[in-house]
Amino acid sequence: MIINTDLLLNSPEIIKGLASGEMVRYGGVIRWAKGVGPHAGNIVKHLAESPSLTNKMMLVGVDPILGGGAIVADIAGHGINYHKLLDIDTKITGISQNLIKVMGLSQLSVGASVLNLGVSAIGFAYMGYKLHQMQKSINVLQSTMANGFNRVEANLSQLNHKIDSGFSIVIQGLKHLDNRLDNISGQLAYLYLITQDNRKKQEKLAVAISHLHQTNLIREISLLQAELNDRTRFPDESPRQAIKTSSHVRIFLSSEAQKITPELEAELLLNSDVAIQGWVVATATEANLLMEIGQFQEAKFLVREEVSKFRQIAERWAFALLNCENHKINTLYRLDSLLFKDYISKERIQRILEICPSEQSLDSAKVQWLKSSVNAEYKTSHAPERYNQAWINKQLAIAEYLDTLSELLARLDTLQNFAQLCQDRDVKNSRELLPGNDAEPGLYLLPG
Repeated sequence: MIINTDLLLNSPEIIKGLASGEMVRYGGVIRWAKGVGPHAGNIVKHLAESPSLTNKMMLVGVDPILGGGAIVADIAGHGINYHKLLDIDTKITGISQNLIKVMGLSQLSVGASVLNLGVSAIGFAYMGYKLHQMQKSINVLQSTMANGFNRVEANLSQLNHKIDSGFSIVIQGLKHLDNRLDNISGQLAYLYLITQDNRKKQEKLAVAISHLHQTNLIREISLLQAELNDRTRFPDESPRQAIKTSSHVRIFLSSEAQKITPELEAELLLNSDVAIQGWVVATATEANLLMEIGQFQEAKFLVREEVSKFRQIAERWAFALLNCENHKINTLYRLDSLLFKDYISKERIQRILEICPSEQSLDSAKVQWLKSSVNAEYKTSHAPERYNQAWINKQLAIAEYLDTLSELLARLDTLQNFAQLCQDRDVKNSRELLPGNDAEPGLYLLPG
């Protein structure tokens, strides 16, 4: 039974607050923005999606809207990674495009769709679906790169025999590779942006993808996926085995994620991405299973411990990737400039800022000075050569990757808030607060 819940679409005061900036979406909650009166930062409402919404989005073949499912990575002819909304009818999703925009979802990376916006309403079928998508993405990436390299090699061989027309053949082959890469899942698009202008790096990445299939990462993810599938088929069975498996996978993938040294190398990013997303799924699964049996305090403790570790990893990656340039532009605000105004939204910058503690502490005057310095650097005589399209693409990849880390951190963080809400409402299990299977498709507001 739904307790004091309303469709977000039917709450004009919340939508108005989001549109004005007085309220912001953070993970699975809506809260007052920083600096807005005495209640700044306080939770206004919790968010949850109806099972029918997630089911509908899965049936139309895209990720659920709550995880950026209305977003697709569009790799254009020059390899520019730009996120845009799919034209999905509001009647299908229960969410308007205007609402997507004011909630800061219009440029949310598909990689962040490991979790629902709030808690897992449809539950384990969705978690298993996302794990399957991760494996499918890696398979497609491996096949795409292998086929692309074979085609280019064949065309290069022809170049020896047809020197006059050889360049045209090679260009066609490279275009074919670009077209094949268009099929890569959005959550791995940043890999292409990093490696597209360096064939040796592409070959190295292809080897890394092949090795990934032989590592324990995929095995552990498959183990968790099998457990989730079993949980979906037999929802009334004891969750003890599922909790045990989730805990095992969480501990292993957490350890693997923490071992990887942050560096702007495609193969490291790939392994880190797989480990981190699997870790988040395992943590969310375990926490939701605990809440389903009323173990709210245990769920809070679990998530709090994992959030602390996840935050350290996210901040390490942010520091490493934002400080890999010359000292003049070693700042997040190099992405918040005229050079990127058509590619990186203000919402994305704000999300990345959440995992950049040194940048958060800067006052407005210092921020403005940094922005001015960066823009001045982009206007220097050497800028066209130094900050070319390949360099821009790498910055877009960095922004997407860090945005994903920040969003996943927020999703996990707000699971603690939901567990606390369950305790405050004195319910026996978390399902009592969530929209039922017969609820109208859409986002729901739970009590604050």
